[in-house]
Amino acid sequence: MTTTVKCIKCSEEKPGLATPPFRAGTRLGPLGEEIQQKICSACYKDWIAMSVKLVNELRLDTTDPRGQETWLKQMKIFLNLDESSDPWARHLDKRVVIETVDGRSVTATLIGADDHRLTFSDFEGGVPTGFDSGTNKGSGTLARDAIKTVEPAA
Repeated sequence: MTTTVKCIKCSEEKPGLATPPFRAGTRLGPLGEEIQQKICSACYKDWIAMSVKLVNELRLDTTDPRGQETWLKQMKIFLNLDESSDPWARHLDKRVVIETVDGRSVTATLIGADDHRLTFSDFEGGVPTGFDSGTNKGSGTLARDAIKTVEPAA
């Protein structure tokens, strides 16, 4: 049975998930119940689309505990379930303008955040100088202390 929830991601009253996304009795069971109670089905569907992009762009191995930990952390940030209240998390999976401390302005999509770096993809004109592209073609990371602002793109 689907119920209506006051979604903490979009701040709207919308239909929730019919069942928790993680089975009861597993280590993620309590998280699944929290998602069912706090997140609307539309926002959870947005997370699924974002997680595909995240796994592909970062080449996450979801069978590896480190990949699983990264995936879960990004899910919590994306769905506003992360208590850390990352100020830039609200921009996940959105086009943003990044202003760097050295005065450059870059437009891209924010696809990931950790304690030290932000990860972007879909750059206009390729991965800019100064962004670490590593082995992930089309995406790049930048240290948080090298970023002055992250704002929605017009």
